[in-house]
Amino acid sequence: MKEIQSVAIVGLGAIGAGYAAHIIQNAPEITLYGVVRDMDAYWGNPIVVNDTPVRIDYRTYDSLAETPVDLILLAVKSYHLPQVIQSLGPVVKKHTIIVSLMNGLVSEEELIRAFGPGHVIHAAVVHADTNRDGHNITCTDIGQVCFGVPSGGMTEQQQALEAFFTRCHIPYERSKDILLCMWRKLLVNVGFNQTSTVYQLTYGDFLKNKTAMDTMRAAQEEVVRLGNRCGIALSQQDITDWERTLAQLSYTGRSSMLQDFWMNRPLEEGILGDYVCSLGEKMGVDMSTNRWLRDRIQTMVKERNAITSSEIEIRGLSTRQGHMDTPTKIANRLRTDIIRAKYAPGEKLAEAQLAKQFDASRSSVRTALQILSSEGLIRTHPNGRREVVEFTQRQIQDLYDVRWLLENRALEILFEKGRSVYPDLARILGEIESQCAQGDKDADFCDLDISFHRALVRAADNLFLTNAWEGSTQMYYAMMNFNILTDYGPRYMREFFEKHYNIYEMLLSGDRAAFPELRRHIMEAKDIAVQVMKTIKQF
Repeated sequence: MKEIQSVAIVGLGAIGAGYAAHIIQNAPEITLYGVVRDMDAYWGNPIVVNDTPVRIDYRTYDSLAETPVDLILLAVKSYHLPQVIQSLGPVVKKHTIIVSLMNGLVSEEELIRAFGPGHVIHAAVVHADTNRDGHNITCTDIGQVCFGVPSGGMTEQQQALEAFFTRCHIPYERSKDILLCMWRKLLVNVGFNQTSTVYQLTYGDFLKNKTAMDTMRAAQEEVVRLGNRCGIALSQQDITDWERTLAQLSYTGRSSMLQDFWMNRPLEEGILGDYVCSLGEKMGVDMSTNRWLRDRIQTMVKERNAITSSEIEIRGLSTRQGHMDTPTKIANRLRTDIIRAKYAPGEKLAEAQLAKQFDASRSSVRTALQILSSEGLIRTHPNGRREVVEFTQRQIQDLYDVRWLLENRALEILFEKGRSVYPDLARILGEIESQCAQGDKDADFCDLDISFHRALVRAADNLFLTNAWEGSTQMYYAMMNFNILTDYGPRYMREFFEKHYNIYEMLLSGDRAAFPELRRHIMEAKDIAVQVMKTIKQF
């Protein structure tokens, strides 16, 4: 049995990055590669798992072609799988083992057709609790890998994989009935992923929503009947077991499909709703609940795509409109109108009316209103009535005062613990210098400023401090975007760069003058925002 010494992880999303970080932490002697299509996207901007950068050897498929790889862990979405299979050809050597951590019943069939059964071990990750925001991953639980071969025998490849998981302290189960295990995963994905997306609910909120729970159970019961018709011994107990697992997941966690929906990424309907509905039709099993979920999701995707960037004036956490989900886009528009006093204080916000206005689902509108409620712009009464809260100059002052308190604390931690702001802050400062040197009047100074301060706060490596700062980021964007009176001329660009450069230099040299300099920088932004608000209120 050949020992696994080199591993390539294809797909550095929530699951792939979580396993990469776990392997590095528990088996640093393993040679680990992260296979990516665009090296530039990761240069100076590595994947971060639980606030810790993942130091992995990033490679393209071509650069890995001549390198021996014992194990390939696939953590890609189903719609990427055909392209990945085509690219993997030169990487797969005679002894290479391929394990797909995602895509359920579909990926193994395609991999076997491409590389033969001797390379592929069937597998599924269960009970994982991971969430992704760009290059930042929150991994509460990497879950358990169930693996095996349909024949139920024990191969040398399986022995090597079991030894590897043990060495890396990765929870696993060598299943004697891997197809049953994969159907159980399908049961979860079809029932929960789809339902949580339709109702736009996190793990915790889902458990409290009777309608969502009933819908999930109905969809899963259909999958049980379908599995039984296909000779798979699914039962009601599998549904009960999943609900126990759901109750143990983090309250604010989200299903992978809901994450993709909110991040405006494609959804894996082909291997979930489409798959079970088509198989149900073929096997003569009623799949009405799953068909309703599939159709509703397809409608939601159309609604999401219908809200274009031209309709939205203000940015959210990302200034790149194409990366924003529908609820965030709706929240941005409403936030703009509330700040501009287009809604009167106390005015009611009705889901049905807003859904019609934005040509969106009520669930998307509901999520948008929840965002604004958390920001204090909307008040929700016990009877469910939502009304607008007046936005005043006092609230602007409070917003920037809290921002100073948070960033001041970040500076204190940096000085107390000797934390370095290099290289992330240096990279962003380089972008600022480049944009200003080019005199680009179309440069996104709002995004550059927020990126600089975000990197400063994250450098403190304090999860709760970072979360508190991020919680107000959309309000920072909104206020900065209202500064329509700013002249982005050469003088502004020069001063913009110098302000951020001075703070950076003081941090590098350990000069505590960084504290008053940063405070002056934030208070100037507050004064501008107050003046702009006065101007807006006049119209």
